[in-house]
Amino acid sequence: MSGVAALSEEAHRLIDEAENYGIVLRAIGSVAVRLHCEPSSNDMDRRDRVPKDIDLVTRKRDRRRLDDFFALRGYETDRDMLVAMEGTRYLFRNQETGIDVDVWVDELNLCHRLDIRHRLGAGPTLPIEDLLLSKLQIVELTDGDIGDIGCMLTTHQLGQDADDPEVIDLTYLAGLLGSDWGFWRTATKNMEFLLDRVEPGARDHLTALLAAVNTAPKSAAWKVRSLIGDRKQWWQDVDIPRDTY
Repeated sequence: MSGVAALSEEAHRLIDEAENYGIVLRAIGSVAVRLHCEPSSNDMDRRDRVPKDIDLVTRKRDRRRLDDFFALRGYETDRDMLVAMEGTRYLFRNQETGIDVDVWVDELNLCHRLDIRHRLGAGPTLPIEDLLLSKLQIVELTDGDIGDIGCMLTTHQLGQDADDPEVIDLTYLAGLLGSDWGFWRTATKNMEFLLDRVEPGARDHLTALLAAVNTAPKSAAWKVRSLIGDRKQWWQDVDIPRDTY
């Protein structure tokens, strides 16, 4: 079994067992992309880059029970991380398997803030739109990020006000980016960069996504921030190692 396949299996196990424990966990990151894009899983397994850990998100009300849940499964809590992140992010390490598990609470807060409190529906991953945004929010994309984005766009159709979990909801994406100029700037810059770097099928979807995001209505806050433009940094600097997300 490949490294990414083993991580995916462990992520699925943790998510399923957490549900029985009364805790909601949902996967994000490359492991989540593999779980959500099953038709491309074999291709992902052959990639040179293998995820180094499992990334999960949970609800704020579940965080007090995370230590016990992971301890029962052989994981130790990184207390330094817990103090530094003030309870908004946990790191658990299994000394026997070498697997690290990052758990974000209520939001993914990296180059941009992605609120996921109301996006923790049916598992095992966050909805495809949030998985896509979690990659498009990265200021400096890696080859692995590019592959993940291409995989998501190749294996999913686009739609407006989509209820189907296998259809990327353009209304949700455009609405979120239309309320945050900084997030919009990074995401659209990445989409433009990717147009010549993804497969034709993904490129068509990327073109449609870019058009939907750019033509959607913008909030008053978005318009005010747009007046400053690139003269002021529009993303947050990330202090944690890049390979953790």
